[in-house]
Amino acid sequence: MKIKKKELELKAENHTQVVIVNDEGLICLVSRKDDHNDMGLPGGKLEGDETYEEAAIRETEEETGLKISELELIFAMHRKGNMGHTFLVHKYEGELKTDEPHKVKWGKMSEALQGSFKYWNTLVDESLESLGLELE
Repeated sequence: MKIKKKELELKAENHTQVVIVNDEGLICLVSRKDDHNDMGLPGGKLEGDETYEEAAIRETEEETGLKISELELIFAMHRKGNMGHTFLVHKYEGELKTDEPHKVKWGKMSEALQGSFKYWNTLVDESLESLGLELE
């Protein structure tokens, strides 16, 4: 039996996102620019020759005003031609603020699980649970 390899349709749109948990057990959430009720995790596309971690640091500061460090890769997946990496942030400093046209706040993971990226965020949440970090 011959198995035909399907042509892979790879795109140059690689993404990164982060999970930042504060002392109260809430996570940092950002809204979509066109829908402030659609909350998700901070992140975005890689630019130029950035690494996933470099893009996560840049995107987080742009979107939230927080400076992050000590990132740990907790989830990675290739889907629909795109590669995505999600990091757990072990250290952050600063206050939530943004000059971008979206909202940023501390909230619950359940809010991210209802947003546009709910499929991805559900898998991230499962990864966090497997590491012993259960979020509301």
